[in-house]
Amino acid sequence: MEALIKPEFGLMFWTILCFVLLTVVLARTAWGPLMKAVDDRERAIKNDRRAAETAKAEAEKARAELEAKLAELKAEMARRLEEARAQASREKDSVIEEARRSAAQIVESSRREIEAQKLEAARDLRNKVAELSVLAAERILLKQLDRRANTDLASRYLSELEKEKPELSLGSN
Repeated sequence: MEALIKPEFGLMFWTILCFVLLTVVLARTAWGPLMKAVDDRERAIKNDRRAAETAKAEAEKARAELEAKLAELKAEMARRLEEARAQASREKDSVIEEARRSAAQIVESSRREIEAQKLEAARDLRNKVAELSVLAAERILLKQLDRRANTDLASRYLSELEKEKPELSLGSN
């Protein structure tokens, strides 16, 4: 143990010489390529970092573009939806108006038909009244007139009666 505490000149000389020789050999053979590999690695890391930053910026730009397109598509959808609603409202109003016109035509047609049937019924009633009047007159007078003469006589009588008292009129001929 004492040898470790007391240095000997020869051992120190050879130790220092081996260290210097090893350093020179390593500097010429290993440190150059090692330092080159470290520098290459450092450059590769810097390039990768720049590429990652560029990719991140491009991704942010693409995301912003996609969000803008999405907003534009939403606006277009809202516009088209509003147009469809407006078109549906116009078509609904058109259908309702057409139904009203059709209903008015049906009502008017029905009114004319009822009026025509009313006039026809009044004529039939007038003719029946005339026939009944003729039959009654025949029996009362016990006079034999032919049927045509009786009908003419009853028609003339009813016409005169309508002229005198219009409120008794059953309709026009």
